[in-house]
Amino acid sequence: MSAAQFSIRVIEKRDIDVLFEMICELADHESEREFVTTTPARLTETGFGDNANWRGFIVEIDNHAVAYATYTEDFHIWSGAPRITIDDIYVRAEFRRHGLGRQLMEHVFELAGKANAFVSWTVQPGNDRAIAFYKQLGARYNVVGKCGWRPDS
Repeated sequence: MSAAQFSIRVIEKRDIDVLFEMICELADHESEREFVTTTPARLTETGFGDNANWRGFIVEIDNHAVAYATYTEDFHIWSGAPRITIDDIYVRAEFRRHGLGRQLMEHVFELAGKANAFVSWTVQPGNDRAIAFYKQLGARYNVVGKCGWRPDS
């Protein structure tokens, strides 16, 4: 697979069903499917328009979605700069090891560079392959405890 065989573009409304499908695949892969409480309708409602809560990119091969990255934008107080927080990055199993994850990350980094933004994301502790991959991209990794709370818990 070469760079000419795939394209990366902004997620559009027409992608919501396949995006939701891949979100569920990622959650299954991480044994966390019970935490997926969104719906395609909610993704559509929150992902588009002037006040979108999230944004993202999709990778296509022969007009079929095979990977995605989603992110949010806010402000990183320590750096005094905008922050792009990668929420998910996912490549379908049969398309891994072809550089698509790297291309997606570099696409986000390019976006961040234009906005002079800080980029952050999390990785599951013990996912040594992913941690090594992120370090190859120039990321710093530190182990911190991450907590979460939601009103329905």
